[in-house]
Amino acid sequence: MAHLLMVESFLEGNAKILPNLLKKLGHSYTFVTRNKNIYPKDEELNDHNVIKCADSIIETDTNSIKEILNAIRNQKFDGIITTCDYYIETVQKLSEQLNIPCPFPRKVDNVRYKHNLRKILDEAKLWNPKYEIACNWNEVLDASRKIGFPLVLKPVDLSSSAYVRLIRNAEELRDAFDLLESFPINWRDQKRNCIYLLEEYMVGDEISVEAITFQGNTEIIGITEKSLTGEPYFIENGHMFPADLTEKRKKEISEYVVKALHAAEYDHGISHTEVKLTKDGPRIIEINPRVAGDYIAELINLVCGVEILRAFIDLSLGEKPIFSLKKTDKVSTSIMFLTPKQGGRILKIEGKDVLKTNPNVVFYQIADCDGMWMETPVDNVGRLGRIIVKDVQGYNAMKFARELMSQLEVKFE
Repeated sequence: MAHLLMVESFLEGNAKILPNLLKKLGHSYTFVTRNKNIYPKDEELNDHNVIKCADSIIETDTNSIKEILNAIRNQKFDGIITTCDYYIETVQKLSEQLNIPCPFPRKVDNVRYKHNLRKILDEAKLWNPKYEIACNWNEVLDASRKIGFPLVLKPVDLSSSAYVRLIRNAEELRDAFDLLESFPINWRDQKRNCIYLLEEYMVGDEISVEAITFQGNTEIIGITEKSLTGEPYFIENGHMFPADLTEKRKKEISEYVVKALHAAEYDHGISHTEVKLTKDGPRIIEINPRVAGDYIAELINLVCGVEILRAFIDLSLGEKPIFSLKKTDKVSTSIMFLTPKQGGRILKIEGKDVLKTNPNVVFYQIADCDGMWMETPVDNVGRLGRIIVKDVQGYNAMKFARELMSQLEVKFE
């Protein structure tokens, strides 16, 4: 079996599932991190999965490729992997220097940085929203005049919808700009790429396209429906797989995404492409060079029996993923997150008992957060729990999940 090098990890979702899957498949890994205390213990004080399942742990400066190479010298690995967006480029560069495979495309910067993708879509004459790129306040203000309000201001290098905001006027634009200006170093102590991407606000339902690419050939696994909350922020509070779309619509979206991946020279890896379904047709929001987060991988496996994380592991070893879509007893599945609309000190969460008896509930986890203080959610981090729901007859899984979530109430002091 294979031994991989894993460079850092996210904290939730795939970050917890992947270590168990590696172990189940008989693989092992060496985990390299700046500080293993970044990864919190669970409520029973057990180590985080990424720590617990590691064959060995090396602590070094993972923001320096030179330091990583020094720390792992004389060791051999069959592949290299990460679940953390902020180390995808590091893994890709290490892959080349160590001459071992990784699950990312050679030109990952084409999609990792949002403004690069916008330019590529323009050059390929593919559908693109109106956008402008800016480096300072005067350029941001000038760009807003060209696009017009409402618009969306984005950092080009962050994840989890962090600092992405709907802007309705110049005052909100200044506030959002100042907030990003005050954040020059990201949460992993890396210097940010402080370019601003401004885009016209696209109206329409949001979906994501999950795909696997090997040796330049892309296969679409399916399309996921998305639920958003927290305007003016874009907080993802739920997903349903598969999305309830006509075959014609699915074909149009899939062909568009495959063309975009080809234009971006996306030759190897899993991709999670976020798309807005506007009145003028589908428009790409961004392409993420990784497995979809938020436990979407679990929804896919429940409905069609594809372990997309296993394909991610295969790609990290340079192997062609072998999979087939299967019929299961579930037509659709949905995950909804408990994301309160306010912050403060939590007294208790009421209504949890309904989750124990509902036959559509596949899984749920609600945090034990009595007495905890939380900030008002502005991105995908401010969550207090999740439920996964099935529909064995149709595409009502998200509706069922919303109904259940509406019966939970977070009581604040």
